[in-house]
Amino acid sequence: MRLPDYDRSSLSVTASVKGHFGAQSMYPRLPEIDRQLAAGGINKIVLLLADGYGEYLLRRHLPADAFTLTHDVCAVSAVFPSTTTAATTSIWTGVSPLEHGWMGWSLYFKESAAQIDAFTGCESHRGERMPDGSPASKLMPLPDVNAGIADAELHMIFPFDTSAMSSCAHKHVVRELDDMLSLARALCAEEGRKLVYIYTNEPDHTMHETGVNSAQTKANFLRIDESVRRFAGTLSDDALLVLTADHGLVDATEPVIINEIPEIDECLWMPPSIEARAAAFFVKPFRRAQFERAFKERCGGDFVLFTREEALDMHLFGRGAMHRKTEDFIGDYIACATGGRFIRYDTISGRVPHMIGMHAGLTDEEMTVPVVIARGEGRR
Repeated sequence: MRLPDYDRSSLSVTASVKGHFGAQSMYPRLPEIDRQLAAGGINKIVLLLADGYGEYLLRRHLPADAFTLTHDVCAVSAVFPSTTTAATTSIWTGVSPLEHGWMGWSLYFKESAAQIDAFTGCESHRGERMPDGSPASKLMPLPDVNAGIADAELHMIFPFDTSAMSSCAHKHVVRELDDMLSLARALCAEEGRKLVYIYTNEPDHTMHETGVNSAQTKANFLRIDESVRRFAGTLSDDALLVLTADHGLVDATEPVIINEIPEIDECLWMPPSIEARAAAFFVKPFRRAQFERAFKERCGGDFVLFTREEALDMHLFGRGAMHRKTEDFIGDYIACATGGRFIRYDTISGRVPHMIGMHAGLTDEEMTVPVVIARGEGRR
């Protein structure tokens, strides 16, 4: 089990990158990035987030002389939950899941009386789009990604339009990674100081469908490494590339189907939510002792169970002021995966999505992400 380390996490990457352009953070900066910046002359930073490009997978799939391995200066902790919704939001904004409220994929919004996929606006169990879309942006407006940046132009390059870009004046929707990097190259060739955020949903997307050890996954890691190598070789010496990930993944072994375990199911007053490997449980007050006992008996080998109070006291979701919606979402207990299983609840009219590679748990593989740094070598 690896708990998040908010003194050396993805938030420290953001603190250093945005800090170079004047922004302040309550989270410590990352010395490995700061040493590169201290050399002077850096006017452009490209922060590339490859979804799922975890440290353990990087070393599993790439040869020792791969570009991203030879420029991998350190590994840091992901935020928790170690999942795209929470982690990418933290990396772009510089605040923790506790503070921004985008805790995970499926959240119970009392305002809509439904569990809703925060990013897509679909009802989580039936998959039907909510009439008014996702309430997340309205109820948890994202912090301004430009906040504190005093002397640089911020660009965001994503494969699709997303609420993450809502506060960015210079946003670009570009599908393929090589095309994203070509655009970033052109931006870095311009005059002035620039911060360029790039997000690619690979290799995460492929691992969900084919698993972390598939031939397709390996090919994706090799393809990303080669694209990054070529890109770094074209940057001038006033540009710095920082590559990181939001989380790693593991192959899921089997579901724990909660509605098929009566001694657990009868304790709940709604299905679990947030993530299959970071599940919030809402428990009837008079069933708490039964729930704790039954869950530990049936799931204790693959999950660690924290009460709401324990999770908050240990700063599991980060530090700072808790968003009012975070309080709604985290339930009475949070079950954090430390083994191969995942939580599932099959409603009467629901769907059962299938994924092989999964994330959001507290394993080393899910919680450890690389920090790859490369300074351009070309002349300005």
